[in-house]
Amino acid sequence: MSSTEDKPSIDPCSGCEMPCSKHATYPPEICQEIDHGSMVGSVDKHRRHLCIGQSVPASQWPKDVKDLQGDYIAELSRVLKEKKASIGYAVKLTSASVVTTTSDDPSHSADWYIFPDQIKISNINIEQIEQVIQTIFVDDQSVIKIKDQTKSIEEQLKEDSNLPTFDDNIKCERLHGLWLLVCCHYQRDQRCGVIGPMLIDEIEKYARETDRTDNVHWLKISHIGGHKFAGNVIVYPSGTWYGRVLTCHIPLLIDAYASSSEELKNKLKPLYRGHLDTTW
Repeated sequence: MSSTEDKPSIDPCSGCEMPCSKHATYPPEICQEIDHGSMVGSVDKHRRHLCIGQSVPASQWPKDVKDLQGDYIAELSRVLKEKKASIGYAVKLTSASVVTTTSDDPSHSADWYIFPDQIKISNINIEQIEQVIQTIFVDDQSVIKIKDQTKSIEEQLKEDSNLPTFDDNIKCERLHGLWLLVCCHYQRDQRCGVIGPMLIDEIEKYARETDRTDNVHWLKISHIGGHKFAGNVIVYPSGTWYGRVLTCHIPLLIDAYASSSEELKNKLKPLYRGHLDTTW
């Protein structure tokens, strides 16, 4: 056998030999179901991403998260649809599996993570959904004015804008650092359900190994579209979407965005799916 035939294949993004001996590899039956066609342009147009954090394990999400017990997501979806014209732009809505800070019935309350605003609004009960949607999405009262065409999102994030205010029991705070949102929705699609948690494990491991746990954060989220391109990862505050992400890619992805290195980000181009819409 020639030396050329013996030479292992190298992943163009991570530089790891394939199959990789340093990082966890996906089950063969899952790998066979990954689409290797073009991913560019596979992201639905949206200007904000709203993640609803509740203490529900990702493995227990139904196929449609609007069917979750308590009808919280269903009610939120109804309000967003009702106010769609007043909002004036598309909102990506997903669930997030978190340990919540809510004081009410967990099926009737939630913590909201809003991107690219990089804010967390805690302890919103189901009766307060309409009030918060009106303030943030219709009235555009947030650290980012999505409807402001004079300043970019990047410019606004650098400003010391005031946080939105609500009733006393609702707490609003800024989210700092890098946020990686990973689709882990097993009931919607097995590919994301298997690959997503493996990516989360690698993110947590690398953040710990590089002493970045204060600056690198992650969320397990529900279906975002394009499960055939699993693993799917969204990076905030940039709003960049990546697909076919391997565990091998996590160190590069974190290093690229934690350091704001354009050279490292360029290595991720084969994984690029699209971007949060920032143009009018």
